[in-house]
Amino acid sequence: MGLQKLPPRMLVWLVASGIVFYGELWVCAGLDYDYTFDGNEEDKAETIDYKDPCKAAVFWGDIALDDEDLSIFQIDRTIDLTQNPFGLGHTTGGFGDHGMSKKRGALYQLIDRIRRIGSGLEQNSTIKGKVPLKFSGQNEKNRVPRAATSRTERIWPGGVIPYVIGGNFTGSQRAMFKQAMRHWEKHTCVTFIERSDEESYIVFTYRPCGCCSYVGRRGNGPQAISIGKNCDKFGIVVHELGHVIGFWHEHTRPDRDNHVTIIRENIQPGQEYNFLKMEPGEVNSLGERYDFDSIMHYARNTFSRGMFLDTILPSRDDNGIRPAIGQRTRLSKGDIAQARKLYRCPACGETLQESNGNLSSPGFPNGYPSYTHCIWRVSVTPGEKVIVLNFTTMDLYKSSLCWYDYIEVRDGYWRKSPLLGRFCGDKLPEVLTSTDSRMWIEFRSSSNWVGKGFAAVYEAICGGEIRKNEGQIQSPNYPDDYRPMKECVWKITVSEDYFVGLTFQAFEIERHDNCAYDYLEVRDGTSENSPLIGRFCGYDKPEDIRSTSNTLWMKFVSDGTVNKAGFAANFFKEEDECAKPDRGGCEQRCLNTLGSYQCVCEPGYELGPDKRSCEGLQIRLCGDLEWSFL
Repeated sequence: MGLQKLPPRMLVWLVASGIVFYGELWVCAGLDYDYTFDGNEEDKAETIDYKDPCKAAVFWGDIALDDEDLSIFQIDRTIDLTQNPFGLGHTTGGFGDHGMSKKRGALYQLIDRIRRIGSGLEQNSTIKGKVPLKFSGQNEKNRVPRAATSRTERIWPGGVIPYVIGGNFTGSQRAMFKQAMRHWEKHTCVTFIERSDEESYIVFTYRPCGCCSYVGRRGNGPQAISIGKNCDKFGIVVHELGHVIGFWHEHTRPDRDNHVTIIRENIQPGQEYNFLKMEPGEVNSLGERYDFDSIMHYARNTFSRGMFLDTILPSRDDNGIRPAIGQRTRLSKGDIAQARKLYRCPACGETLQESNGNLSSPGFPNGYPSYTHCIWRVSVTPGEKVIVLNFTTMDLYKSSLCWYDYIEVRDGYWRKSPLLGRFCGDKLPEVLTSTDSRMWIEFRSSSNWVGKGFAAVYEAICGGEIRKNEGQIQSPNYPDDYRPMKECVWKITVSEDYFVGLTFQAFEIERHDNCAYDYLEVRDGTSENSPLIGRFCGYDKPEDIRSTSNTLWMKFVSDGTVNKAGFAANFFKEEDECAKPDRGGCEQRCLNTLGSYQCVCEPGYELGPDKRSCEGLQIRLCGDLEWSFL
């Protein structure tokens, strides 16, 4: 469909969403990364009614802005945008090439308003009788610029961000998303958990707006983080998660003109608004300096007219060198410091992600300081389900109920997880074991009593007996490469009168003709003597597996040399609906499939609208003559 045929309301919506047209492809103009898609593309996993960034009022780079954000700029959303279609005048393609009017309508005024505010051309003007532009928050003299949200309601409570990954992503993409989340976890106190029943959570999905997200937590309910085509790179996902956590782009902070120069004549027409500045009331640095190395910073040629033309030019440092900007490799020291302050991470403690390690109180064994607060988050990969914690030294001030100085160990990812124990004094606790891949260890001191403190070691154990009807099995250290010399055995048991279904999302194990080195072995039963279903290695995902009873036995083995990404598989209880007396409600034939079933019809019949009954097939031969098979 050409633009000439689109109704004005649709045109305005497309522009408001940052979408323009180039030939027969759609392009999301408001993105930091290149992204194109066919007009017929859609997310096949759209079963969650989430806050969709693609339906945002306006895009600012890859950031979706809603009406609340637009209120920052005192924009009147009651204007009827459908009455003023306009063109942005792109030099290659765009609305001008389709004969659209170039008259500046209300939406163009909106974008122009944002541009003028960002460039400092407009400070005290009003729109439709509104008061001069002001920002909520602290007094101006107390505001400190930095590209993080200053709105407390957009901070995720406890730093915990539940997530769901849409079903339209490949196993390798899912693994990379998890790597990006673990990257944030390793360096901050932010925690990503698979969503169970949490009301607010993020949904990784593939939306038409490509790479885009809202900044921070938005209300109660799910919100999407869109990872579109060409966006599924580690650094880009880390960047988008930065928006989810609460970061704006670094180059939009109010003091940016002291550090970079925006070369407006090199910016693509219509993309100037991506270089506006935030107002002080919307950001808070907590004293952090401008960060050229931030993963949230634009590159020098972002939205440039040409590859070698700068749109953002960093100022020279004391040595006369212009700092590099726009890296998408890892979090910078400034990103880490900012996030730790934004979420008030304790200065003592860390996130431990290795499969084994140790921790101790500050100053151990020479005594710990008073009024100390430390938190360690042991977060191994789901392939290593159980964490065993063993205290080797315990010398804390002893009090009734361990009221003053104490260590708390919890079975989970945060301070509200089930308590495994609260300890003080000099008696060594029993060995503690988690039920999953996370453990929370918190230390507090309040006295001036001098003791050695404590020391502990932990180890993650892979494998084990699993008694539940669904879950996931992963190789140790997945989604990173599995470690050498590992042997993990899982025994899966589901409810009686069901079978075990197993499907693989990702599979990459060292290849060998006989799978002699690294391999995954699956057996139909409860032990290594049960019938062999298969021994798998290489890079091809195994076919779906179904046991003949309610148990399944799995063993993963790695040798001491080549290590690969490993595997991820889902297991679930499976039943044969076609074996039931009603054959699943099918009128004629029932075809059992893993996790489901299908009704099919005999030749000469077709499946009815209810997907269960069969109807006689009618064939139109010519004119009004029909032939029915009844």
